[in-house]
Formats: sequence, C-alpha cells, structure tokens
Amino acid sequence: MSTRRLVVLGAGGHGKVVADAARAGGAQVLAFADSDTARLGSEVLGLPVIDGQIDELCRYCEHEGAEVVVAIGQNRGRRSAFEALCSRGLRLATVVHPSAVLASDVTVGAGVVIFAGAVINVSSQIGDNAIVNTGARLDHDNVLGAHAHVSPGVCTGGEVRIGEGTHLGVGVNVRNGLCIGAWTVVGVGAAVVSDLPDRVVAYGVPARIIRASAL
Repeated sequence: MSTRRLVVLGAGGHGKVVADAARAGGAQVLAFADSDTARLGSEVLGLPVIDGQIDELCRYCEHEGAEVVVAIGQNRGRRSAFEALCSRGLRLATVVHPSAVLASDVTVGAGVVIFAGAVINVSSQIGDNAIVNTGARLDHDNVLGAHAHVSPGVCTGGEVRIGEGTHLGVGVNVRNGLCIGAWTVVGVGAAVVSDLPDRVVAYGVPARIIRASAL
C-alpha cells in the first residue's frame, strides 16, 4: 500500500502536533500551508510553509497527489476551511495517532484528528472535522458533532452527546447521559452535571452558564 502524502493546513502549534501525529501513523507530510504571509517561505519541523490560499493549495495538492488535513484549532475557522476545501473537491485526510485506542465499531468522519493517548469506546460516533485531543476519553455511545473540539484530558461518561462546533476545555468532565448543545464552550476543568443548551459559555464545578457564546 502506498504511503499517504499530506499537507497540513495551519503552521501554528496545533499544526505541529497534527503533523507529528500524521508522521507517527506512517504518513509522509510534504509541507505546511498557511495564509499568514509572515510564515510563507519559512520552515516548521523542517518542512516548508507554502501558500495556504485555496487556489494555491489546490494546485499544489493536485500536482503532488496529496490530501489535506485542516489543523486550525479555532472551531469556526476550521469549519470554514473544511467546507472551502470540500467545495473544491480536495481530499480531506483523517489522522489518528497510533497510540490512540478506538473500539472496533467507532465511526470517524472526514478530516478528523485524534491525538496520542485518546480512548474512544464502543458505539461512539465522531463527526466530520472534529478534534479528539491528547489523552481525552470518550466512553461508550458518545456522539461528537462535526467541527467540535474535545481538549486534552477531557473525560465523558457513556451516552454523552456533544453538539456541532462545541469546545470542551482542558480537563472537562461530563456526567453520563448528558447533552451539550452546538457551538457551546465549556471552560477548563469544569464538571458538567446537567444538560447545556446551544451557544453558551459555562464553567466551574459544577459547570454554570455564564454568558452567551461568541462561537
């Protein structure tokens, strides 16, 4: 089987971790792509930073036979990039670090990134372009919406539903059977013990709604 050839869209810290995970899984990372002109022509992890504008990225990937993995940490920006690339017919890569543990029936969407030490248990579903970050643990029958981001050290009980575009901060714990709405932010170290609606910011132990979300 031929080695996958990837371009990582996003040359910041998150992009470096994505590239490392891709390499650990045996992919050949050709370059980073970034629309920040200050980064163009530089190197990150020994790889060139090329123009991340969609037209330029399409031309490069078509020439090199490469897939793209979107490595933008901010959820709305990642969704915009994902949708733009899909509309141009580019292949969106899914990256799973080899140390992550996924049950045999877990379903994983396009463009998902799952980092080192993550555990995803049986009958769970990971939506398109979502991030399951380092050491996060999702128990059985979880549903993680498209473009959502589960940060390092998050732990969810069974049958938890996390909406599209939602961000769970580092070390958040979620009680089993709960539903967290779309485009909601849960702050670092929070303990979620009741359902949360769409588009709110919540934090604390137990987590309480503080304000509307800007996501």
